[in-house]
Amino acid sequence: MPFKLTRESFLAITAVAWADGLLRAKETKALLRAAEAVGLEDDDLAAVQQAAQDGVSLEDVSLGDLTGWERAVTYAIAYWLAKVDGVVNAEELKNLRALGAKLELPQPKLDAAASAAFDVACLPGGHRPEKYDFAALAERLREKLPSLSRDAPA
Repeated sequence: MPFKLTRESFLAITAVAWADGLLRAKETKALLRAAEAVGLEDDDLAAVQQAAQDGVSLEDVSLGDLTGWERAVTYAIAYWLAKVDGVVNAEELKNLRALGAKLELPQPKLDAAASAAFDVACLPGGHRPEKYDFAALAERLREKLPSLSRDAPA
């Protein structure tokens, strides 16, 4: 497991993906794979599954306790998930911006997190949700955001 994220992080990620009012099967599969890959289980995973089914509002999610590293990873995964179906629509883009504001990271750090997610998606097979390499994402984030990587697990 390359890093851990909280239920709240994944509820926020789900809110971005739900921006257009539905979560496609490919997006749901990618979301749940990401949640499992970073250690969500039991009640936390069930809460994300329920949010994927029913939807969740970004306003209902509390992100105040996240470290800078967790904030960057949350944004990177949300960016990746928004692009996983090949289209980022206006509502998803609006929710990505709202997530960025809620995470309280400066725009250059948000841009670096998005860039890291894109870099990994460009790796061989990385465009396929079942092949996305979350360990590689953690490594790219450490390279692009060294000031936040001190909060990252080794």
